[in-house]
Amino acid sequence: MDETKPILVTSYVNPDLDGVSGIVGYAEYLHQTGKEAIEGVIGAPQSESNFVLDRFKLEYPNQVESAEGYEQVVLVDASELIGLEGKVPPESVIEIIDHRKVHDADKFPNAKVQIELVGAAATLVGEKFMQANMPISDRAALLIESAIISNTLNFKSGTTTDRDRTVKAWLNQKTHLPDEYWVDLFMAKSDTTGPKLSERIDADFAWFDLNGCKLGCAQLELIGVQELFDTRLDDIRHKLAELKQKYSLDLIFGTFIELKDDFNMLISPDEKMRAILTKALGATFVGGVAKRPGLIMRKQITPLIIAEMGSNGAS
Repeated sequence: MDETKPILVTSYVNPDLDGVSGIVGYAEYLHQTGKEAIEGVIGAPQSESNFVLDRFKLEYPNQVESAEGYEQVVLVDASELIGLEGKVPPESVIEIIDHRKVHDADKFPNAKVQIELVGAAATLVGEKFMQANMPISDRAALLIESAIISNTLNFKSGTTTDRDRTVKAWLNQKTHLPDEYWVDLFMAKSDTTGPKLSERIDADFAWFDLNGCKLGCAQLELIGVQELFDTRLDDIRHKLAELKQKYSLDLIFGTFIELKDDFNMLISPDEKMRAILTKALGATFVGGVAKRPGLIMRKQITPLIIAEMGSNGAS
């Protein structure tokens, strides 16, 4: 391995704000520690990232086709092979920074792994600057603070930790983002008019192989979930059916997180999936749809599903 060649800092394909902020922030951190590192988004940033970049007139991160040609790759907010879509050779990954309980870290044979259960992967990157008392650019600070707000659902998510709050407060000494900034941030990702609904579901769709059972989950976080279900329930059902066929899934469900009034709407066409969610989450389904009070994210739901399927010997 030629350590004089630049390190590519990237995330999963078409990263969300947490991934984009981690790419930008950790590339900057490595550069300040004397390493040649470049930021590289594979695919395109999701719309919430574009909102932050445009609002503060920040330079967009570099986009790359794949990690081909880079001997050293760092993954931030990514630790699963599926999300990389074959564009990052596992053996080229030298470091992983992530916050998922369910991951494929053991499939990256040369990687130093930091997986810690905080609200945002961006928190782990921000901590590195804070603990080293290292200066951070306005660009990285604004992106990382925005990602922490977004990923913790403005600190309402059960994944939120004191570490997220500490890094956010430290960054805010530089950014001075107003307390109501979260409303603008969340409204930016709440536009599901026309084809944007399908596009948003595609952008944050994930599937997992759980002991031979291929399970897919669509997650959207927005303001106005109840209105969306009242007006476009058939469109949501059609999209889930389309994704189930596209990825040859055994089971599929969607979780739609209401960012203002703190509830989840769950939907699944599969009777078996609904039964698992009923037991794992205490959800009550009527017509294939359940409204669950409180906020719970996919990264929290997945381990509960695994536990429930294991307890029943499901496959």
